Amino acid sequence: MRIRIKAQHIDQVNQHLRNAYLCSTQPSVSPRTVVAPQPTPAIIDKGESSRYWVDPTNHMRLPKSLAAALYQTQNTQSKRSIGNMEKPSFQPKKVLILSKLTRYEFEKKVNKGCTDEQLASILKKRGSDYHGLLAKHKIHHSYLNTLQQELENAGIESRLVRRFGYTQDAVDWADAVFSAGGDGTFLMASSKVRTKQKPVIGINTDPQGSEGYMCLMRKLPEDNLAGALKKLFSGNFEWLYRQRIRITVTGDDGISDAIELHDQQLNRDPATTRWTDNPRSPAREMNIEECMSLSPPVKKRMISESKEVDIPIEKETVELPVLALNEVFVGESLSSRVSYYEIGLNDEQMLKQKSSGITICTGTGSTSWHFNINKLTEQCVQDLMKIVAEHCNLPQIPHTDKNAVSEICTKFNQQLIFDPDRRQLAFSVRDPIFNATFPPTDPRGFADKIRIKSRGYDAHLVIDGGISYRFNDGSEAVMEVRDEDNLRTVVFR
Repeated sequence: MRIRIKAQHIDQVNQHLRNAYLCSTQPSVSPRTVVAPQPTPAIIDKGESSRYWVDPTNHMRLPKSLAAALYQTQNTQSKRSIGNMEKPSFQPKKVLILSKLTRYEFEKKVNKGCTDEQLASILKKRGSDYHGLLAKHKIHHSYLNTLQQELENAGIESRLVRRFGYTQDAVDWADAVFSAGGDGTFLMASSKVRTKQKPVIGINTDPQGSEGYMCLMRKLPEDNLAGALKKLFSGNFEWLYRQRIRITVTGDDGISDAIELHDQQLNRDPATTRWTDNPRSPAREMNIEECMSLSPPVKKRMISESKEVDIPIEKETVELPVLALNEVFVGESLSSRVSYYEIGLNDEQMLKQKSSGITICTGTGSTSWHFNINKLTEQCVQDLMKIVAEHCNLPQIPHTDKNAVSEICTKFNQQLIFDPDRRQLAFSVRDPIFNATFPPTDPRGFADKIRIKSRGYDAHLVIDGGISYRFNDGSEAVMEVRDEDNLRTVVFR
């Protein structure tokens, strides 16, 4: 039976959440509320400590001005999105499971040939806990076993692949894709799903070490996995269509080879410039045949040895084969270099800009890099309130009231996050440089379409922190969202 939710009921729930500075994260027993299942946050005693939120999985203490903005808004996004979705049904015949590479597996690959005793000694010298890594590795595989068993009990055929075996053929075989890991694994899973008809569902297999914003159960422990899957199979959920960014690049050579940045983690001797400048690839150095490039090599321009021959250069326009679910970053490969580019919003005039790079995100990505670039801390808010009180002669401004400071900080941070199905892009300029040559512009804002022209020396365009393309002087990129590029995901009622 479907329950109608009246607006006033949702308003009452939201008001309660705002007053508490956090959201309820257990499946609601009330027929009037819609709350996604999450672990129950704990509030410390009243007083100064009441301004903090505690994560029950790892007991990490976080100011409510940050916790409320992230955890509370995540649920209200789902509620606002639910009204426009069709009646759900999840009855796949074939499911592909993408498993993350655990840190234990990573270290075993990097230190190939080492026994566990030798690996423990190596990690101890680096200050890492071998037994902790092994314990998390076992927890991850316990999740995988439970997931595969529940799929088998439901009569669903499944295949398990790691990231190096996550190919387009494997994705095309499946009716749905599960990611087993954290948000990074979810982003990797979504990168090869181009159709909005094939759902991607995330399972957070490391609740203590990963937030799992895009995962089905967020930070709930494994005990809840079987119940969550039964809800999924019974149709007790809603579809959420997350917007993604389509990127069209114009340049002298079209696009360069894509660099899988996750593969580069296996390289212990990286170059001091761009990854592609390092001839020592992980596959070459470590004989890991699984490492592969995302895209086939592109044709290189032939340049005549004769200086007298002038070969005309034709620009090529190419759509990148990957859609961005979180964000696109444009900037110099080395963070110590200044990024130089031109930017235009909604077909307006291009403006030159220097900064530490720029991010363009969706609503899904607004909880990530975008949020951390723009968020305010309570210290900044308190300082500003004190300045306003003194400058405007307004002693009634409660800059010494830590609860009032926390409320104002929370309100600002919450507005940075927007719905994952909103058809707009948000841009954030990192450390913008303003002077007589580069006049001030808005460091953040929204647009339907964003055009960037590179003036960089060793710049790159990075998609969801995992896939990188060269993006040097003269190259242009147009970013926009289209409904046909949406990613189908799941939220619980």
